[in-house]
Amino acid sequence: MATQPKKAANDENRAGVAKEILERLSNELVFALVGPLGSGVSMAAELIREKLTGPYQYECPPILKPSDVIREKAPLIGAMAPKPQNSVSYVSNMQDLGNELRSKYGNNYLIEKTIEKMYIFRKDKGGYEGDVELPGRRAYIIDSIKHKDELDLLRSIYGDSLCVIGVFAPDQIRNKRLQDLGFPEEERVKVMDRDQGEVLTFGQDTRNVFVEADFFICNDRREMDVSEALDRFLELIFDISVRTPTLRESTMYEAESASAKSACMSRQVGASIVSSNGELIAIGWNDVPKFGGGLYNEDDRRSLDMQSKDFVDRDFRCHNWAGGVCHNDQNKERIIKQVVENVAKIEGADIEKKLAIEEAVAKSDVKSLIEFSRSIHAEMEAILSVAREGKHSLVGATLFTNTYPCHNCARHIVAAGIKEVVYIKPYKKSLALRLHYDAITEIPDEGGKVLFRQYDGVAPSIYFKIFLTPKDRKDGGKIVRRNRWEAVPVFRVPLDAKRDYEDKVIADLAQKEQVEGG
Repeated sequence: MATQPKKAANDENRAGVAKEILERLSNELVFALVGPLGSGVSMAAELIREKLTGPYQYECPPILKPSDVIREKAPLIGAMAPKPQNSVSYVSNMQDLGNELRSKYGNNYLIEKTIEKMYIFRKDKGGYEGDVELPGRRAYIIDSIKHKDELDLLRSIYGDSLCVIGVFAPDQIRNKRLQDLGFPEEERVKVMDRDQGEVLTFGQDTRNVFVEADFFICNDRREMDVSEALDRFLELIFDISVRTPTLRESTMYEAESASAKSACMSRQVGASIVSSNGELIAIGWNDVPKFGGGLYNEDDRRSLDMQSKDFVDRDFRCHNWAGGVCHNDQNKERIIKQVVENVAKIEGADIEKKLAIEEAVAKSDVKSLIEFSRSIHAEMEAILSVAREGKHSLVGATLFTNTYPCHNCARHIVAAGIKEVVYIKPYKKSLALRLHYDAITEIPDEGGKVLFRQYDGVAPSIYFKIFLTPKDRKDGGKIVRRNRWEAVPVFRVPLDAKRDYEDKVIADLAQKEQVEGG
């Protein structure tokens, strides 16, 4: 009987420790936006700030813009920032200044100075008691980040409390917006000019950050639509009410989940297909096909041999077969060597010239060939899986994939009768639009073609964090309704570690500026 009070005391102590840890979790959030010129990133940033400072009762500094850092710090490189204007030359000049600052102070200088502003805001708002950070309803909105290094630094400091929002719009809409802003036609052409074999909407640096976003917003119609999308995202972040995945979100999650099954050494791609009435009818991933249908998988490593009754390894995927080499790369190198040898014979080239020929051929599109892979592509496998079952029609279906389809898959998609493709990541080698512009479009309002469009919604990477809530949905048999002004974020991190990282960034900044400034 004497152990009962001791157990109760231990339980109370554990509860006290748990409460103390919970009290040391931050309520702060950092929103970093990314998107191409004309997509509406600044408008989305202002809407987020308006909503957070309104019904959610968060304290927010003015929108944090790395371009402001460029203007403030240009004198450090002996320059003056140009006067803001709606022109490509202004954007180009600001980028040049930003690059010079990065060259002198490091790749992350602009975002480090932004972090410093966040630290100062928190301090000014009473976010510290001595050296101890205090919980507070504060949020910081960055418009916008452009480089993967900046994203990596923000994530290393703020972890799950960083919410990256990608904003996009089709090119013809962005073009009209730039026209309305006064961009001359020749400058709009420079902005809008994209390699037709790639996704039209984004420049490469922005794309590398964009595909890492936690939330994607399509800004192709009204500001009200963006506002409603942000309302939903914030309700999910704060777990305000019961929100479940849209069909697009759940199907893209299936595609991303399927990609994890791929053992391809080049890239892991997943695809899923929903019928014209919204039923999930197929998934696929890129891997080596096997006899009898389907693809090799992890279970084939331990297959029962019916004759010997022993378990044998029958996983013949590239990493586990014939020396573990990528056969696509191997064949491309073989072709390059053939071309070099044949040209060298004609030219009578010596070793130095042969090396120059090899370098020139290697820079050609030979390196982009995708014809020699043993793997079937994810989109093809998804389509074939429907054929194996023989239960569904693909006419009018929608295919979701985490990566823009290659031109090989594109022709199968068109022939299958699929009406729409939704993707997240670009694929530089794809010639889908160039080879099939008669049957494929990226323009939403262009009918009579398969529409390839960018995904919008919650990213698959945070699918479970957002939609599987640990909180009780009901109390006393009734739904629990949380007030926006007191709801806490789903994404919370310990207060203490963040401060340590920020201190390091700011200390490094001071040292760099002192050394460079003399």
